[in-house]
Amino acid sequence: MDLSCGENMENSGNQSRNGRQVDMCVAGPDRALDRDPRVLMNLMALERAHALHTDYFQNVQTDIQPFMRKVVTTWMLEVCEEQQCEEQVFPLAVSYMDRFLAQRAISRQQLQLLAVTALLLASKFRQCHPLSVDLLCAYTDNSVYPHEVRQWEVMLLQRLNWQLSIATAFDFVEPFLARVPWGRTNPLVRAHALTLTSICYTETEFLLVPPSLVAVACISAAARGLRVRMAIHDLCALTRTPAAAAELVARHVERVLARETQPQEPRARHVQPHKQTTPEQTTLPDTPTDVQDIHF
Repeated sequence: MDLSCGENMENSGNQSRNGRQVDMCVAGPDRALDRDPRVLMNLMALERAHALHTDYFQNVQTDIQPFMRKVVTTWMLEVCEEQQCEEQVFPLAVSYMDRFLAQRAISRQQLQLLAVTALLLASKFRQCHPLSVDLLCAYTDNSVYPHEVRQWEVMLLQRLNWQLSIATAFDFVEPFLARVPWGRTNPLVRAHALTLTSICYTETEFLLVPPSLVAVACISAAARGLRVRMAIHDLCALTRTPAAAAELVARHVERVLARETQPQEPRARHVQPHKQTTPEQTTLPDTPTDVQDIHF
């Protein structure tokens, strides 16, 4: 197997963004590595080893409700986007949080503390320049203190049994696209599939869905939205997943996307008599109905 190194070493490690060092030395896709059968075998083995088998909202957690997870994971996604973290940081942090919640009951006041700790660990594991504790605490309006994060970091590591290498749906997207004939025809498929995957990680409805199936569904939904000719059977053959199950999850992903992009009803606003409102201030933008009209 021939491996290649295509990093741009001139841009490595010296970039500063928002006062934080960012590693700009990012390797591109490696066809030889992506198509090696051992990659999918190892990913599937990790998926089975760390799979969630129970809904912790029913069996473990008594004070936390599903909508609270939605709120805190959306906040985590916004932090990762603003800090321009590596793609895998957000899903990995959510995976850490879910596995902790499946083992130990906590109060709703501790949920954001757990989210901060999970983001810290995921950024340490996936980035050359991790997020700092002080920065993460600042994102909570200092409702979480640095010494609490450091204490919970050790506790989270113990609950995870120090097993930080967890397969997420993001890890499956690139190998899947490299193995199907239509995977490289449109580069937007990958970008849209990863965006859909991020949405899935904020939804409790996909909590027990295997990451590989989430990746298959998101790739399928993205390709259909972009009107790329594809066959879902090509992806199902890679994971030996029934096509009917993959299609069911893909349709659900599309429904979630439609729900998340649904226009909200405008609220009645009190307008001062001496102020003149412009059309841009009073008219809500129309929500696109097709995925290719959405700016990711």
